[in-house]
Amino acid sequence: MKQQLRSFLMVLSFMVGGFFHAEICSFGWLLPLGITTMLTITFLGLDISQLRPRLMHVWVLLALQAVWVLAWLAAHAIGSPVLAEAVYYCGAAPIASAAPIIVHMLRGNVGFITTAMVLSQVLFAVLTPFVLPFIVNSPELTYTELMCMVAGQIGLVLGVPAIVATVLRLIYPPCKAWSSRLKDVSLGIWNFNLVIVSAIGTHRIMQMDYTLMDMLPMALGAMVVCAIGFFAGYRLGYPDLKRECSQALGQKNTILTLYIAGQSYATPLAYIGPVFYVFCHNTANAIQLWLAARENARRG
Repeated sequence: MKQQLRSFLMVLSFMVGGFFHAEICSFGWLLPLGITTMLTITFLGLDISQLRPRLMHVWVLLALQAVWVLAWLAAHAIGSPVLAEAVYYCGAAPIASAAPIIVHMLRGNVGFITTAMVLSQVLFAVLTPFVLPFIVNSPELTYTELMCMVAGQIGLVLGVPAIVATVLRLIYPPCKAWSSRLKDVSLGIWNFNLVIVSAIGTHRIMQMDYTLMDMLPMALGAMVVCAIGFFAGYRLGYPDLKRECSQALGQKNTILTLYIAGQSYATPLAYIGPVFYVFCHNTANAIQLWLAARENARRG
């Protein structure tokens, strides 16, 4: 029921942001605050004792990078740098904080996916400032200027929540329970973020006067990257960690890359990629949950 509600609210958020983009896009400055608050709630509830890196985590992190690199190279090979930028946003995003929840619903190893999620966030924070200047076409900024700008943005939306959560846990250990109590608040913030990113994306795209045919390759690219991630993860983790690795490679924190893709240095059309990816990975989750429920019913 919660997953169905999440999917409904996701669609509603995109519709509200799209229809009222002119009015809502001016509130884009609230997006970093929303992301920071949502991630702080998530980090508060992390069970440090569950974070046990193992060799499979190394393979998962390497596979995460391989997916976007291969997709980026393929897009460049067909002569589409904008598509290459779009698939980068889709593939390079770290594992979503919702992945452990989905894995729990699938009766999988929550400790494994939680560790993978944290490691992917750290890797994303470290690599993105150095990689992104090669991805986007921003001639008005030097490599160093863009690297510093991206580092500051990533530090705000990832570093600040980690620091705040750590300090709060040290000062007041019972605050760990706030994460579970504030799940509905976190869901509300997630949808608020979707409204803003939808408004920003719609406004920028309409200003550039793109057609549906212009946007179609970005949507198809997102779908291909999503499908490859879920299937590659399933094969990588087969047989014991197939669901966990599938979630790790397919379920992405697209809010982070939507935040980056909405910046002035990014190509507006590439924004369509991570926007469509939100629908793709939520659809994949619904299919996985349905298959798991059918399998459990057969056993039961």
